[in-house]
Amino acid sequence: MTNVKVTFKPANISILVNAGTTIMEAARLAGLAITAPCGGTGRCGKCRVDIISPVGEEKQVLACQRVVENDLTVELDQSQQPVILAEGESRQFTLEPALVVSNRGPLIHRAGISIPRPEGTGPPLGLAIDLGTTTIVGYLHDLTTGQRLAVSSLANGQQTFGADVMSRLSHALLGPPHYQEVRQAGLASLDSLIAGCCERASVAPESIKEMVIVGNTPMIHILLNLPVQGLAMAPFQPYAKGPWYLTARELGLCAAPLAVCYLPPLIGGFVGSDALAATLAQGFGTTNETNLLVDIGTNGEILLQAAGKLLAASAPAGPALEGGNIACGMVAQPGAVSRILMDYDVHLEVIDGKDPRGICGSALVDALAEMLRLNIIDRTGRMLSPAELPPIISFKIKQRLKQSGDHMRFMLTDDLYIGQQDIREVQLAKAAVAAGIRVVIDDAGIKEGDVDWCLLAGGFGNYLNPANALRIGLLGAQSSARVKQVGNAAGAGAIMMLLSYSERRRGENLSQQFNHLELATDQRYQGAFMDQLYFPHKEYVDKF
Repeated sequence: MTNVKVTFKPANISILVNAGTTIMEAARLAGLAITAPCGGTGRCGKCRVDIISPVGEEKQVLACQRVVENDLTVELDQSQQPVILAEGESRQFTLEPALVVSNRGPLIHRAGISIPRPEGTGPPLGLAIDLGTTTIVGYLHDLTTGQRLAVSSLANGQQTFGADVMSRLSHALLGPPHYQEVRQAGLASLDSLIAGCCERASVAPESIKEMVIVGNTPMIHILLNLPVQGLAMAPFQPYAKGPWYLTARELGLCAAPLAVCYLPPLIGGFVGSDALAATLAQGFGTTNETNLLVDIGTNGEILLQAAGKLLAASAPAGPALEGGNIACGMVAQPGAVSRILMDYDVHLEVIDGKDPRGICGSALVDALAEMLRLNIIDRTGRMLSPAELPPIISFKIKQRLKQSGDHMRFMLTDDLYIGQQDIREVQLAKAAVAAGIRVVIDDAGIKEGDVDWCLLAGGFGNYLNPANALRIGLLGAQSSARVKQVGNAAGAGAIMMLLSYSERRRGENLSQQFNHLELATDQRYQGAFMDQLYFPHKEYVDKF
């Protein structure tokens, strides 16, 4: 078979591949990640790259669809990095690391693991890692003082296999070689993260003696090389729940190979150790308050503490709230519209003040909330024509409504718009989350008005306008709850488990107390989902 050379700029990396290989596959083989929210099916159109040479080739192509038949030079846009949320709130805890430093001999681990003494004179270091579907964040700490030495973050290289975990599971289930492709992409990202943290702190990777890694159930299964068939179909059961102790080398990591890796237990289904860490950070099991914690991504995690019960569920929100399946959608990165306000006209806030290139999830919620308030869309989600709008709506706003085929488009700029299908995608996502909240609250035997605190965790929840989330019904009927944005609570909880062995044990006990609800097989969820597809009544909307 003929070999052809593909060169990727600006990294200036070249690789020989078989003719007939796609640009996407060539990039994977070269160790370069191209974001493909749809998993490389050609549906999303987000993997566009520029062909520099040979001259005469089509300039812009989809990397997942363009087959390489001759030598090519391709330019990737690697300058745009997603906005990654690192900080999160947590309750107070006592410094009590699992590693005990003695004057002589090996380090003592409270779990009975023997660890070689650190080389040199430096203290033993620990790394807490939040292994997210979209992004990975690492927190490097001195285990003797608890001092944070560095924070590093990067995009998860597995996103070239799809924005959501189901796309990655589908690829992994194509066979062992495909499974290992997804797994190796994750391991490479983790190695890069470890190296990045150590470079920022000017320390050697060998100084890291323990790592705590939290993530959702599929991410942890793939990292541990566990079978994932049970996660790909109802009732979505994990192969194992953990916890696990093993070395970085046993995991397949090259950086800090002798470090002990602790992976906390999974709650179940698609509610993983990241959700457990978030509840630990927010004090679940330590107060009598009725607290609802929601982390909205492609998979919405819903956790409730109420009436002496702990309940957990996951809702398949899909990629819409992260810019996927949206005509002008994009992830939160420079150039993304992040906030939208409407009065007599439309006002946009763009990340880093760049020219607007797309719309991220928080802006989508803003747009729909404002369009709902101004009666540009009705409760069913239908976008009205200019002639149907109330007379009070300004002429500039009406001018932004343009006919496109059988539907309307609302133009934010000359190039960016909200389309009717975009509204439907958001309705599906918000209905999935709101229905999940309703079922969890119903199962606890309380009403939505009984919730004391609605805690929004994760990047999307942190940048979301809570009033607008309530306005479109994303959080269900939480009008009486106090809404609090708690940042990267999963990362905060991972740090607690790294620096306090007693908190680690508390987290393990907490995982045993959760009752996991499988929404996919719950008849209540199906009915609630249909109810939540509509937007809230105008009377409810007007309260915000």
